[in-house]
Amino acid sequence: MDAKQLQTYKQHNTLLSQFIVRLSAFYEGFSDKVDSELQILRGHLSGTPNFTLATVSINKLNSALQHQELTLKKYSIETVALLESATKRLQKVVFEDEVLQKRATQQLITLNQPVGDIFSIYKLFQQAIELHHAALASSAVSEPEVGQNKGEAPVADNNKDTTANPLYKSILEELNQLIASYAQRQPDDSQLVDIQKKLTEGMSEDQLLKSCVVILRMIVQDAMAEASLTGKVIQSLHNSIGKMGGDIQLSMENSRTQFEQRQVGNAQLQSHIESIEEAVSHSDSLESLKEHTQFCVQNIASTLNEQAQLDSQGQASLMGLLGSMQSRIEQLQKQTLTYKKKLAEQMMLSQTDPLTRLPNRQAYNEKLSKAVQSWQDNGDDLAVAVIDIDHFKSINDRFGHAAGDKTLQVVGKNLKQQLTENTFMARWGGEEFVLLLPGMNKQKVISLLETMRTKLASLPFKFKQEKVTITASFGASFFHKGDTPDAVFERADNLLYQAKNSGRNRVITDRDE
Repeated sequence: MDAKQLQTYKQHNTLLSQFIVRLSAFYEGFSDKVDSELQILRGHLSGTPNFTLATVSINKLNSALQHQELTLKKYSIETVALLESATKRLQKVVFEDEVLQKRATQQLITLNQPVGDIFSIYKLFQQAIELHHAALASSAVSEPEVGQNKGEAPVADNNKDTTANPLYKSILEELNQLIASYAQRQPDDSQLVDIQKKLTEGMSEDQLLKSCVVILRMIVQDAMAEASLTGKVIQSLHNSIGKMGGDIQLSMENSRTQFEQRQVGNAQLQSHIESIEEAVSHSDSLESLKEHTQFCVQNIASTLNEQAQLDSQGQASLMGLLGSMQSRIEQLQKQTLTYKKKLAEQMMLSQTDPLTRLPNRQAYNEKLSKAVQSWQDNGDDLAVAVIDIDHFKSINDRFGHAAGDKTLQVVGKNLKQQLTENTFMARWGGEEFVLLLPGMNKQKVISLLETMRTKLASLPFKFKQEKVTITASFGASFFHKGDTPDAVFERADNLLYQAKNSGRNRVITDRDE
């Protein structure tokens, strides 16, 4: 390589090092472990690059990022589901505004597309916030205050009652659900206690947005903590396996040494035996033969004794190594069982609604995917039903959110008790539940839903010494050839609103006799 090529090579290395240093700064804040290793990598590449040490750091970073991919993917799915729920609720609030309806529909289409990385979620958040801001602006313009002519710019009023804004109520309700799930896990968290208190007393739009930011930070912190724990467990398993590998290597080396020592001892024995044979062949006197034989026998006995001692030491060493390996294997088994148990608990938690203890939307989506595949393979009936508690907001308004939470728990438990074999129910969000009904024709679907409706209406609810009747509206739609799950759910949702507009407390399906 000539001087010019060498200079070009150095320039390229310097340029590449500078690029990696700048790129690593972009990922700061991902996790403490990754941040620390990125800082070490920048140190190796700054000034005069040390590519040998940089390679070690890069390998560690690859391992750390690989271990955290699964957890981040899980939280990405949950976050997208939350955005989807909020957007669907927004659609119900702004149903009279065609422009906002189209934007909300487009947002839902985007949310149903695969999320490539965690940074894409921030774009989705930005789009959702812009959509909600547009809805707030539309609400402010479409509802002029007393004394304000239509078309005039609204006058700012810091004392304005935000609780009359339907979008405010929708966001407040979603925040309530999130706070409930976190409060159960962190009952002593001062921020959560403060937000819960403000939710009870009422909060301004500014306070609502700040509270949403707090919850978002908690979600991200949970994701990072879970990723860190996963990395620690896998590293511990890796260390145990590495120690076992070292013990096996040591055992093999000891066995090789013992084999070589035994070969030396066998050679010595063979030499003594040959010496005796030679003495027998060439000895002139019996006395001389006797002395020589005794000398060789003593040497043979000494050699055998040395071999016995070496065998005993080797056996003790081998048993010690086997005992150490057995201990590490048992430790490894315990770690693996603990980790498997934790993964199973996390899987259950990630698919369970914290308030009602029913399956959540993620569990429903997994169940739906299998049911649709079975429907496509077998052609059996498959229906989706959506349930919405009637006048639920009035319960929150009159008796408080604690009464609303208790209502959701009792309703969810009662509905679940009416389920038949193979049917599946999940909490969709807010006061809505969703049912998956495989292998049931129209008559069976109506019979089940009517049973649920009447049993619910007969429950003896009582709030603040006041008896209250709780009812629900039901909409059900069947899968037809060429249908997508989203299309069927949308039909069921529309039928639900037909039931509400028809007086509530009724069941409507889309299949004729």
